[in-house]
This record gives sequence, structure tokens and C-alpha cells, in this order.
Amino acid sequence: MTQQSADQHLASKFKGTDVIGADDAKIGDVSDLLFDKDRKIIAFIVGVGGFLGIGAKDVAIDPASFQAVPGKDATDTKLRLSMTKDELKAAPAFEPYQPPRPVSSQNAPTRPMGAPPPTAPAPKQ
Repeated sequence: MTQQSADQHLASKFKGTDVIGADDAKIGDVSDLLFDKDRKIIAFIVGVGGFLGIGAKDVAIDPASFQAVPGKDATDTKLRLSMTKDELKAAPAFEPYQPPRPVSSQNAPTRPMGAPPPTAPAPKQ
């Protein structure tokens, strides 16, 4: 592939894009995109609430829920949702996957001082 076509979009185009409600008021912005293992976009992560990103929560919304609408000029696009800011704030928060932390000898539980070390069960005969 050497060139982007008119029906293809770059992820960088959507990150930071304003999300507006049915009344055209800004209700959040796209903070990330969620892909599945087949590299299909399954959600736009929208930051809502807070001030300058502080106190905001992320909500995952299906891309089909958005309608792209023109902004101020040809390079500006906004994403419209049929939700209000309050409805978006009330939606469940998106939690990114956190892999389990490996157990190391530093994190392993310690035994009380003077307690005997654990013993292995006796082999069956």
C-alpha cells in the first residue's frame, strides 16, 4: 500500500477529536482507539468530565454510535453522539487491561520469625 484512499482513516486523525452531543455542544474527546486481535476498531475511548484531562473518566463507545460531521473547516471533523454529557458521564468507565503481576521472591509472603519452613508432602508409596 502506498496511498490512503478517501474511505480510509488514520488513527491519528481521531485522537483528540471533539465528541459532540445532539445539540452540537462538546461532551468529550477521543482519547484512544480500542482494536481487537483482528485489528478491527471495536471502540473509541472518549474522555468525559474533568478539566484539562484531570478528573476525566474514559468511556468506550462503539464506533457505529458516532456520526462524523464537518467542523470549522475541511480539515476539522467532529464526532456526534446521540447522548448528552450527563448520559456519557453516567456510562460505565472503561478500564484498560492490566496484565497480572508476576510473583517474585520480593513480593512473596513471608513467614513469621522462628516458624519452620514449609515442608513438601511425603511421597506416596
